[in-house]
Amino acid sequence: MPWKTFDECSGSWKFPAGLMQFLIDAGFKCPTPIQAYTWPVLMEGKDVIGVAKTGSGKTLGYLLPGYIKVKRNEGKGNCDLSSGPGMLVMAPTRELCQQIYEESERFGKPARIDTACVYGGAPKGQQVRQLRNRPHCVVATPGRLNDFLGSRELSISQCDYLVLDEADRMLDMGFEPQIKELTHYLPGDRQTALYTATWPREVKEIAARLTKDPTHIQVGSEDSASANADITQHIVRVYNEKDKMRFLEGTIFPELQRTGGSGLIFVKTKKAASGLYHELSRVGAPIVCLHGDMDQSARDHALHAFKTGMAKVLVATDVAQRGLDIKNVQFVVNYDAPSNLEDYVHRIGRTGRAGEKGDAYTCLYDSDSSIANQIKKVFQKTGQQIPSELAQIASGGGGIAQQWGRGGGGGGGGPVLNGEWGGKYAQSAGGYGNQGGW
Repeated sequence: MPWKTFDECSGSWKFPAGLMQFLIDAGFKCPTPIQAYTWPVLMEGKDVIGVAKTGSGKTLGYLLPGYIKVKRNEGKGNCDLSSGPGMLVMAPTRELCQQIYEESERFGKPARIDTACVYGGAPKGQQVRQLRNRPHCVVATPGRLNDFLGSRELSISQCDYLVLDEADRMLDMGFEPQIKELTHYLPGDRQTALYTATWPREVKEIAARLTKDPTHIQVGSEDSASANADITQHIVRVYNEKDKMRFLEGTIFPELQRTGGSGLIFVKTKKAASGLYHELSRVGAPIVCLHGDMDQSARDHALHAFKTGMAKVLVATDVAQRGLDIKNVQFVVNYDAPSNLEDYVHRIGRTGRAGEKGDAYTCLYDSDSSIANQIKKVFQKTGQQIPSELAQIASGGGGIAQQWGRGGGGGGGGPVLNGEWGGKYAQSAGGYGNQGGW
């Protein structure tokens, strides 16, 4: 039976009442569906496979039972942190690792749960120091985790609570060998929770290898065309790159100024991300950029500026499409059309999170009939009316569009960010009315 209220979550073999009160004080009204169904199973010590959409609350869904297990083991004298952590969370990207770490710091600290975060693309020295501080929980990307296991900087021989978050994405990124290698270092007697947005054959095989008699919990459809119904999807028909810019500056930016919200713009290439960033920052947009060629400190700076509202627009390649839980993303704009259906669903899933409403706009040329047909399926699945523009593009009608490449150099530099819109976007410029600075 699911625990649908925080009262139902409290009890002798459940969560401490103080922890549930902490969640209530933090603004949570009740457990999310994935929490309501996974918490009872995980608290019984059983393995779980969770298939859930992004923004479903799964992070706390697996962190809190892990904390309880670690603290109970500690109380029984069964958790010697000098021999390694009792809890390991694996995630595919450094950005997702950092987000999980932030959640773990926020909700683990009151229970004196210490967490370390290790990922590639950053110096090992500081991460080694974190590990030597004997954390209860380690959050890691597969590659860096295997580096530390191989060098014996980390032991997971007593880690009896394992989580794989976004397992499908880890396999997409080629981490299957590292995941399989894990079994040589982990104890056989452990509890495992595996979370995935999709349920293809490859994920089923990994789940069979790592879990024992798991309870399969699915929130929403496992169909790859399934998107969050809280997101209103829109199609913008374009004939050249200038049409896209006119749409941004004529529709998206004025609305963001009016509401104080933020927008996430997806492009196909690093060059396009860098070019759009330079073009818009030069004329006053509070914008940051995120792509694979940026070093870790630049990526951290961009994400922090966007999360804190110092930047109102983030232009990104698909490196940012999965796992990023950024509050108050009002609009997602597919400035360049996604390559496939799964990327479309995950891109637009950056808005409409945790019960909030959101809007997703996709710019399509008449030549984009292949992806248009796939996007149609998502509209149908979520019960949205298919716009005439989408139907026409999907059918291959409407002439030939010429797609022009975009210039642009590297990232970095840019104006000081303070959340304000300057240059031509300030006050009355460009038909924005007397909105004041953004």
